[in-house]
Amino acid sequence: MQMGMTLSSKITEAMERGSWVRKMFEDGKKLKDEYGVENVFDFSLGNPIVDPPAAFQAALKEVVDEPVAGKHGYIPNQGLPAARAKVAEYLSGRYAAEFALERIVMTVGAGGGLNVVFKSILDPGDEVVLLTPFFMEYISYVENHLGAPVMVPLADDFSLDLGAIEQALTAKTRAILINTPNNPTGTLLSQDDLDGLGRVLRAAEEKYGTSIYLVYDDPYGQLLYDAPLPDPFKAYGRTVFASSFSKDLGIAGERLGYLALDTNVEDGDLLTATFVFANRTLGFVNAPNLMQRVIAKLDTLEVELPEYRMRRDLMVEILREAGYDFVTPQGGFFIFPKSPIPDDVAFVAQVAKEHKLLLVPGTGFARPGYFRLSYSVPVEQIERSRELFKKVLEQYRLQG
Repeated sequence: MQMGMTLSSKITEAMERGSWVRKMFEDGKKLKDEYGVENVFDFSLGNPIVDPPAAFQAALKEVVDEPVAGKHGYIPNQGLPAARAKVAEYLSGRYAAEFALERIVMTVGAGGGLNVVFKSILDPGDEVVLLTPFFMEYISYVENHLGAPVMVPLADDFSLDLGAIEQALTAKTRAILINTPNNPTGTLLSQDDLDGLGRVLRAAEEKYGTSIYLVYDDPYGQLLYDAPLPDPFKAYGRTVFASSFSKDLGIAGERLGYLALDTNVEDGDLLTATFVFANRTLGFVNAPNLMQRVIAKLDTLEVELPEYRMRRDLMVEILREAGYDFVTPQGGFFIFPKSPIPDDVAFVAQVAKEHKLLLVPGTGFARPGYFRLSYSVPVEQIERSRELFKKVLEQYRLQG
């Protein structure tokens, strides 16, 4: 008798839950193979469209060419001191807080960093508040370490609903995970949002006699438009900052990120040591050595990315002209309009089939009734989509 394959029910459930972006990628490949790339309007993927800057390319060549013995051997699990110093310098110039290399941990992307954080702070059953809509891998990042995700909706304009957050906090709450600029909405939390959240978290800590971390996921932090940069360190003292170089430097495939604690955070040395231990025992061991060496050679980690602002402006113009209902994104490279029908999954499936237009349903981000599109695509594709977006919305209006 042939035995069936034994798989984790938890993993198969997570695969089904997080399959939307993968499904759109696979559907898009089939459509492109059948009809040609130029005839498919793929707005489904969040892959950086802008190549790394010239300074990065020059530093990469220098690192590859320099004759350093042991260049490809093991390095400290926390990361190269020179790379950590560069990150600390960058953050100290960006926020009203001080950072030192001793409190920086280089990680395998921001996703690896978040797993390190939750491995470090969660005991079984500890709760992590997630704000919908959110990047659906967050659920797995929490459950990987036996935590319990608690989902709280953002307000209709995607600002914080502080009352809902306050009601969701319990004696088991260990962290709240914030992503701003947000994937999938592109919206940016204001300083007032963060200050209010800080007050709510401090009150909950006092009420329950516990510690709650603000885990601040910031991979789109340099892609800002029309809005001042909020400062989580001003708002709340127990902040863990996670980010990567995937979007701003355009090196998503190189998987280089970091965790940062400011110099004033309580028990910062112990928390950092725990991150380093988790980095090693999760099997990451250390972040990519070569990329750390490149980062360390850059004069600055600050970049200007007008290409994304230009795409944002064009995409907003097209959607507004067509009549879609959406909140204008203030960062990142996503927009999250309302679906013209309540069933966002049916809408996305139909426009893919009938119009070769690839979007991702809001259901895939725990926010039904919306759809996500990425404007990290060629400008020519955005321009060619103008009449298509009008046609699609008009079709649904005619259907009633």
